[in-house]
Amino acid sequence: MPKWLARTLSRPELLCLTAISVLAHYWHLFWPAAVVFDEFHFERFASAYLTGRFYFDVHPPLGNLMYAATAALLRIPADVLARPDPAPMLRVLPAAFGTITIPLVYTILRQLGSCRRIAALGALAILCDNALLVASRFAMLDIFLIGFGLGAVSLYLAARSRAGAARLGCLALAAACAGCALSVKWTGASALGLVLAAWCVESVWRRAPLSQFVGEATLLAAIPALIYVGAFGVHFGLLTRSGPGNTFMSAAFQSQLIGSLQYDPTVRVSFWHKLADVHRAMWYGNSSLQRVNHPAASPWYAWPLMQHPFGLWAAPVGSDGSRTLIAFVGNPAVWWGGLVATLIGLAALVLRRDGFRGELGAGSAGTSSAARGVTSAPPYFAVLFLLGGIAINFVPFAAIQRVMYLYHYLFALVFVVMFGTWALGRLSHWNAAGGSWRAQPPWSRALYWTIAVVLLAGFVYTLPFTYGWPLSRSQWAARSWMLHPF
Repeated sequence: MPKWLARTLSRPELLCLTAISVLAHYWHLFWPAAVVFDEFHFERFASAYLTGRFYFDVHPPLGNLMYAATAALLRIPADVLARPDPAPMLRVLPAAFGTITIPLVYTILRQLGSCRRIAALGALAILCDNALLVASRFAMLDIFLIGFGLGAVSLYLAARSRAGAARLGCLALAAACAGCALSVKWTGASALGLVLAAWCVESVWRRAPLSQFVGEATLLAAIPALIYVGAFGVHFGLLTRSGPGNTFMSAAFQSQLIGSLQYDPTVRVSFWHKLADVHRAMWYGNSSLQRVNHPAASPWYAWPLMQHPFGLWAAPVGSDGSRTLIAFVGNPAVWWGGLVATLIGLAALVLRRDGFRGELGAGSAGTSSAARGVTSAPPYFAVLFLLGGIAINFVPFAAIQRVMYLYHYLFALVFVVMFGTWALGRLSHWNAAGGSWRAQPPWSRALYWTIAVVLLAGFVYTLPFTYGWPLSRSQWAARSWMLHPF
């Protein structure tokens, strides 16, 4: 393990935040013992791999394969997964991915030149977001995309300060994580796009030798492609029998499925023909969702305001009028506070305010150093990288016509929080080079701790919707506005 990473992971604030993250993600993880929201689909897909019956999904197969592997390791019977019965043990895997987002955010902020206190505040904000927490406590896909995507980003940033085999190793691992994100959902291509864009700009800026440029480009393109194609190879290898997904596929494809009406062992269909066939079906399946309406759906431009939270699971109303609801609703302090901080940062950048002067210029060495356990990241790079992360995870949704939901914004939200925290740190002098915390102006320290307290207060206030705690009539009345904020 690199020395800077070992030092980063041993910081007491990160150890504390990670321990709390473990507790938050695994506490009462198997409650409710019921199928929550889309868990039914992923249980059914996992069952298909265990029985070999072909299924169809509009997403690439890696996430479903991960659930199937979890079911096999935990000895969850395929027939249980195939029925509309709960299989809460599958939640162990997404909870693990949710847990590691906290140290990943901390590490990325440190790699971008932030001091420990800024990195800790950014990690705390992510830990305190109820929407991210609830999305990682149930068997769904988006937390896999976020975990792999953040891993790709951190590994790419680690490669920037390395040379030779160490650099190639970090780039290869970054490409592998990006390939895994893409293989969970097509929207996971954002991680690969961000890494490729940043790598290309830096390679041109530093005038990298042509041989290095071509070699690294090949690495960054080939590894994700191999992982993506490999996931489908495993997918086809396990699903050899007729199943509920037959009707989505061509007659030639169905001829390879044992037990189907078209089954013909004499027909030979190549892997590439199968791959093209399933992608045609996936494209058509996604396109057909343009005509679907759903009460939980919301347009992309409404997401930053958290305009359309929705319920995931509800218990019957109690005889005393109490209500129990698990909902996809975020911490207002994180969503709205992160948006405000980002807008402030953008305004400061445009106006070249104190802490942002010269950010887009070249030649700045940044405030971090390897001696402090932080890889070198010039401030202008941090600005463009984080803003690029927001844009590439948010703007493309404007061109997508299919039905979409608030959880599609989660990866962009992580970058909003990181940029907002980074920007506030610059403007409030939390990142002053060599400055001690006690030497900071009193208003700066007060602002820092006020933000931390507000984040925690918003988290606790929203917790009943995260863990499904019963709410009395008065408690429900005090919080029901969150389900319809506008």
